[in-house]
Amino acid sequence: MEKEVISSRQFTIITFLLSIGTAILIIPSSIASSSKQDAWIAASIGIVLSLLVVKLFVTLGDQTPTLNFIEANEKLLGRFFGKITVVCFLSLTLFAGGELLYFIGAFMKTEVMPETPTMAFALLFIIIIMYATYLGIENFARSAEILFPMFVLIFIFFVVSITPQIKFENIQPIMEASKTSILYSIIRFISVFSFSLVMLLMIYPASVNVQQSSKKGFYIGMLLGGFVLVTLITLSILVLGPANTASRSFPSYALAQRISIGNFLQRIEIIMAFMWIVSIFIRTFMYFYTTVVGIAQIMKLKDHRPLILPMGIIMVGLSQIVHPDIVHSNIYNDEIWPIYAFVCTILLPILLLIVAVIRNRKSQGNSAEMDHANSNQEQITDASNAVSNQGNQTKPGNTDANQDNQTNHANTDTKQDNQTKPNNMDSNQNNQTNHANTNSTQDHQAKPDNTISHQDIQEKTDNPVSTQDNQDKSATSNSSQVIQSEAGHATSKQDDQATPDKTSSDKKNLE
Repeated sequence: MEKEVISSRQFTIITFLLSIGTAILIIPSSIASSSKQDAWIAASIGIVLSLLVVKLFVTLGDQTPTLNFIEANEKLLGRFFGKITVVCFLSLTLFAGGELLYFIGAFMKTEVMPETPTMAFALLFIIIIMYATYLGIENFARSAEILFPMFVLIFIFFVVSITPQIKFENIQPIMEASKTSILYSIIRFISVFSFSLVMLLMIYPASVNVQQSSKKGFYIGMLLGGFVLVTLITLSILVLGPANTASRSFPSYALAQRISIGNFLQRIEIIMAFMWIVSIFIRTFMYFYTTVVGIAQIMKLKDHRPLILPMGIIMVGLSQIVHPDIVHSNIYNDEIWPIYAFVCTILLPILLLIVAVIRNRKSQGNSAEMDHANSNQEQITDASNAVSNQGNQTKPGNTDANQDNQTNHANTDTKQDNQTKPNNMDSNQNNQTNHANTNSTQDHQAKPDNTISHQDIQEKTDNPVSTQDNQDKSATSNSSQVIQSEAGHATSKQDDQATPDKTSSDKKNLE
């Protein structure tokens, strides 16, 4: 199956809506029951602490940039232990997805359609979820991008419409709650608000086009979602009061029922319900998508789509048995869910991060050792090349010296021959003059010829010497050509000297 990629803006929107999720329905009453009017303080502290949770997820994502959360488990922990941790994690996502379907059915049956069974709402909702999973994460991101402005507009209208009913005495006195109750409220808030953000590791950063922008979007989406929740908690306390907020199952819906503009614009809470359905849809999809893709990767399936229908049916059946009533649901969310979610969404990522850091350090150490070994090998190679180059340079030097010695010796012999042969020629000419006066003209002609040849020989003899001086200043590579040219000059000189000798001997014979 081809890899799907979403933009960083779409990722920010998904983060924003996922962080709100079911918290928009249940979190006001959950933390108001312990912190009373200071619930907004606990929520604000919980948002600050959630930055550390997001930092953990971002750091883990940076350590495994090409893997999703399921693949990272098997990559870092091995096949055996990785599959065990993946099964534990998928049990959480499957159970949480069924619980969200339960919330949808319970909310619609309690507040909107009392006569309709919860199975009908869960079935209709899961059909939408399955279809979105079938189309893929890209189409889901586009749908979230469309729903986002609707959510924002409804939220702004909701805040503006309920503001006239605010009573500031409901929030007083401030900081009356004990530290224990504040701490307990913070844990509840973080468990519902930020623990579920671990689902985003299924698409971050492997399926996001720009990693740096998506990293910022992770923080921005979480902070915006926290701002929405703190606003809803504060408005619930200011309008309904802490006691009334704690006693309600869905206090934010009861808050929307209070909207009345001029006794004309009333009963618009069902429009407000759209805002909550959108956020629950995003979170339910992420739980269902993680479950289906995780099971497909465990089973080594190339396509997860064949698992969509059976997992959808299982999740609908699970929604009918996960909680027998709303009281059991509240106890589970307050006492069991924080511990269960902490183990699978905080401790497991911390373990993966530690293993990833250790492995990266080992790989860096091995790469450093390899680089050191390669550098040593290169130094040895360079040294051997230098030694061989020195040997090659020494041998041509000796050869050149030998060639120079041979050249000098040849030049000396040539000079001696050239000097000896003209003297013999002069003596022969004198003998010819004494024996035959009739051939004096020939002797006088021979002497200038001999003189000319003697001068030519001297000039030719000087040329090799000057040539040798120039060649000694030039490069060593041309020495062989110089030797050949000098040998040719010497041969031609000997031929020139032999010819006058032969001529003089012929003349002597004639005489």
